[in-house]
Amino acid sequence: MNHTYREPQALATKTHQPCESCGSSDALSIYDDGHSYCFSCQEHLNDSREPDEIIRSTSSARIQPLITDTAWADRKISPAVCDFYNVSDSGFQVRFPYNDSDDKQIACKLRKPGKVFSTEGDFKNATLFGTDTLSKSMGVRSNTVIITEGEADALAAFQMSNGISDVAVSLSKRAKATVHALSIKSGQASAERDFKNNLELLESFDRVFICFDNEPEAQASAERCARLLRPGKAFIVQLEHKDACEYSAKGLSQEFLAHLKNAACYTPAGIRNAASDFQGLWSEQNLRSIAFPFPKLQSKTLGTRSREIVTWAAGTGVGKSSLLRELQHYYLKQTDANIGIIALEESVDRTRRGILAVEANDRLHLNEVFEKYSKEQIRDYFDNTLGTGRVFIYDHFGSLEMDDLLDRVRYMVQGLDCSVIFIDHLSILVSGLDVSDERRAIDRTMTMLRQVTEETGCCIHLVTHLRRLGSDRSHEEGVEVNLGHLRGSHGIAQISDTVVSLERDTQSDDPVECNTTTLRVLKCRYTGDVGLADRLLYDKATGRMNTIEEDF
Repeated sequence: MNHTYREPQALATKTHQPCESCGSSDALSIYDDGHSYCFSCQEHLNDSREPDEIIRSTSSARIQPLITDTAWADRKISPAVCDFYNVSDSGFQVRFPYNDSDDKQIACKLRKPGKVFSTEGDFKNATLFGTDTLSKSMGVRSNTVIITEGEADALAAFQMSNGISDVAVSLSKRAKATVHALSIKSGQASAERDFKNNLELLESFDRVFICFDNEPEAQASAERCARLLRPGKAFIVQLEHKDACEYSAKGLSQEFLAHLKNAACYTPAGIRNAASDFQGLWSEQNLRSIAFPFPKLQSKTLGTRSREIVTWAAGTGVGKSSLLRELQHYYLKQTDANIGIIALEESVDRTRRGILAVEANDRLHLNEVFEKYSKEQIRDYFDNTLGTGRVFIYDHFGSLEMDDLLDRVRYMVQGLDCSVIFIDHLSILVSGLDVSDERRAIDRTMTMLRQVTEETGCCIHLVTHLRRLGSDRSHEEGVEVNLGHLRGSHGIAQISDTVVSLERDTQSDDPVECNTTTLRVLKCRYTGDVGLADRLLYDKATGRMNTIEEDF
């Protein structure tokens, strides 16, 4: 149905008044035409206008669509159920009785066509709608109760959950336990308060099925209500149609019962029952690893997986950048993965030339070497690597804001389908933070990177430097690395899934030794296997790092 929009005609003459419907002390506004509106429970009260004149107000005074309603008879709620709840329908309005904790009727809510509500009596001190039915004998009372968002929905839920015909005129004792249905008093906006005020009653049931309307606001309210109950007691019902009344109106009792049956016990966000999602054991992230091109490293780690942080640790000039380029080229040639590169110490063109150099098996990153190749040759190398369109490089323009950089990582993964991200290196990231304590800065950075991997599912290869040693020898002289040598705090070691050190004596007079990098696995959460891995010899003629088979 198309809704009509019109400007509100009535003006508020009194604001911040108490609301008798929900008990708010200052949420009600009274208008010059005699009607009032509560900004807490969102109900029109004492409104004498015709249904097509009703305009639902909002706290921001935005124009809202006219309210439509369903005729009471069209809900197909049986006379027997109406009698059970003492609900009366005069044709013009429906009366819903409300009781106190002693089952004495103290108030009533009136519903006129157009979803216009008004109340009579001591509505503020009334309990949930329908509590008086709990003491009515229909046999055994179930240890389950259904809580709906409206009175009519409670009647519909009661009728469908107990298998009552929509034309029944009387109810008799049942062999099965009776499932009762209650309603909050004033809509989902005040649902939490109604739950708190009736918590003792709700806790007397083993299971509380929260069956609010199928809309985001109502579902969010259902979660907040579920948190108030003891663990294991709340079940949030996910409806396909709007509410319980729509199911009864359409004769979909079995579908409604299926939703009740399939409702999962509420658990706080992030906590999952291990018995759920059996098929998830075969998900790609649990089965697929990307191998390393270095055999011993691959044997110890079995590669990398999604949501992992692999940290490469080494001193200055040991060969971290060369090793990353080998990995990037390997992923391009041997996998179908898109890769994102954030190289904060070099330009985009320097990064691109580095990947072409591996393809050319020559040091194309040097201008003197690059100039010796024809444009056609470079085009071939380009087409086989960068030209595939699977490499995305962050041009940082000197900007090192962490939040900004992480947004780029998210975009690479979610917008460009990059499953592997390279970040070189951690120290520059930390230097961009407005934090004087480097240890805390590193902890914060690692935590943020972990959040990104969990959020996006990517694998991050992260380069970090080592702290200076107190001894006479440095890491640039081939000192064996351990986790205690990582720069800053223990955050790098704790949050990383795999930590691999690069050891190389760059000061050795032996031409083989000074160009040989030893890979050592310091941590591998996946396999638990640590220790010496491959030895890689840097070939100055080609700029490549090749695995050494024999020991020196």
